[in-house]
Amino acid sequence: MVDLRLGYEDWRAEVREFLCAEFPPGKEFYLDYDEDDERWNFAVEFSKKVADRGWIGLTWPRQYGGLQRSLIEQYILTEEFHLAEAPLINLIGWSLAAGILLYGGTEAQKSVMLPDIAGMRTIWAEGLTEPGAGSDLAGLTTTAARSPDGTHWLVRGQKTYTTFGARSDVLLTIARTDPDRPRRHEGLSIFAVDLRAPGVTVQPLWNIAGGRQNHIFLDDVAVPDSHLIGEVNRGWEYITRSFYAGGVPFLRHSTMERKYRMLLDYCKRTSRGGQLLIDQAGNRNRLAEMSVMIEAQRVLAETALSDSVHGRRSDAGAMYQVLAKECIPRFAQLAYEVAGPLAQLSPQASYAALGGEVQAWYLQSFGNHAAGTPQIKRMVLATRSLGLPR
Repeated sequence: MVDLRLGYEDWRAEVREFLCAEFPPGKEFYLDYDEDDERWNFAVEFSKKVADRGWIGLTWPRQYGGLQRSLIEQYILTEEFHLAEAPLINLIGWSLAAGILLYGGTEAQKSVMLPDIAGMRTIWAEGLTEPGAGSDLAGLTTTAARSPDGTHWLVRGQKTYTTFGARSDVLLTIARTDPDRPRRHEGLSIFAVDLRAPGVTVQPLWNIAGGRQNHIFLDDVAVPDSHLIGEVNRGWEYITRSFYAGGVPFLRHSTMERKYRMLLDYCKRTSRGGQLLIDQAGNRNRLAEMSVMIEAQRVLAETALSDSVHGRRSDAGAMYQVLAKECIPRFAQLAYEVAGPLAQLSPQASYAALGGEVQAWYLQSFGNHAAGTPQIKRMVLATRSLGLPR
């Protein structure tokens, strides 16, 4: 496969120069798990510097705050940020919300909402998942009905697992607007709900790795017509046609590669039983398996990129998501085995392997359900791509 990134050396160098100048060591940020206020504030300010360069909406049309750069440049930017573990706050805004707005939003909505996202003036959270409707999104029960005077919408229901919910401005909310449609995925609409509006209640939901998701309760929250994104009852289409269409949302293998490099360096300078970890046969096998994981994901990611650039229909992106999600816990388990008993220690322990990083990787590895579990994605690939029966 031809490396599409050839010829973009100057762009990669520009991104690396920016990271070197603006992102000091020790500020690595784990978006779903880092709840320290000082670190969060740094991440926001850093993201605003990214926004000042126009890189939040790198591939978007210029009239909406973008730079109309190529998908290849977006891939390189994302790759370098992930390798550095550099924060880019507002993931839901610049990926999911932007993708939906670009696909189905009105001209007025795109002209107002997209520049606010690109300029880091509004932070969005995701209001799709519900207690009884996660991967089965069509099973949602949140409703949106016209107010008695017909001037606005009233949204009622509950969303859950809402990352950044307590730190965001807008909740990208999908709700049922026509309960009489014969099929569950019909009659759904998407709203931009003000998280500070009367009727919104945010309650914390802490995960095992110390990150905060949230329960969001919506009690007849008034939403103006201007915040119904696109047309009524077309929410399912907007979600399925534009999911993360606002750019390359994440490259899990790049983050994994950074961890792999850290672990490899640890093995080269750490001994157990009088022998360097890197020289122990079992560890060499584990490290080789981890390297293969990374390269397999890279091949799929770049295949998906190539297909997108050339306008080819492709399942490579969906296959990448399945592989990446299933590699995350396996990678963490292997890292645990390589580092040994000290991997169980937290960062507060002076003898913790890699300063407690390995323990954090392991605890965080179970939070890979965002955008759908790998089991659900396998079923989608089986039915829609292979034509297998349900």
